Amino acid sequence: MTTTLPAPAGIPGGADGRGRLPTPHRDRRPALAALALLLIVAGALASAVVAYRSGDRVDVLTAARDIPPGQQITDSDFAVARIAADDAAVIDAASRGNFAGTRSTTRIPKGTLLNRTMFLAGDVVPADAVIVGVTLSEAQQPAATLRIGDVVRAYLVPRSNDGALSGQAGQVLLKSARVMEVREGRGGTDGSAVSLLVSASEASTFVPAAAAGQVALARLPDQVRPPVDMKTG
Repeated sequence: MTTTLPAPAGIPGGADGRGRLPTPHRDRRPALAALALLLIVAGALASAVVAYRSGDRVDVLTAARDIPPGQQITDSDFAVARIAADDAAVIDAASRGNFAGTRSTTRIPKGTLLNRTMFLAGDVVPADAVIVGVTLSEAQQPAATLRIGDVVRAYLVPRSNDGALSGQAGQVLLKSARVMEVREGRGGTDGSAVSLLVSASEASTFVPAAAAGQVALARLPDQVRPPVDMKTG
């Protein structure tokens, strides 16, 4: 006959469960080390991409000077800048010759990265408009010289001794009109000739006053857009 004796107290496997060996904890250090390594690799790849893209640069055109709207563009209006090649809207410097002779469709500050929408080849005058010239004395224009692209208001200045047109002095002939060309007089003392873009309907009343030399111009803020303006595309 075999007799089974109970395990002594304090020995593993005893009836009261006391004295069992503790369960070992898992070591998390390998997982943390792997995560740290992954972050290091990701950071290195990101740095490599940035370094690669910063080296992928091309020459593009910028404005060499302030360019007013409507100005006919020459090669001297362009400068070249080297930038990252990630903007499809810019103009490659190799295309410089394609834009000489075009006209600007907006005011372009010096240093601006140029894009194709800023220029228009061919005629910028819309179908319902005409360009009218007016000769001005120094007293009939602002002290600061008018420039291509300026917006002006035209007033009637009748003369009492030479068959003045009907109308009161200061009558508004053109509420706003774009300056398309300016030609200075000799030595800057004989006034200037200014070409304005006006609607065909406005021209019928403006031309007689302009031909009689009875027009004065006042320059308006740059943000004013005339009712008839240049084509932009």
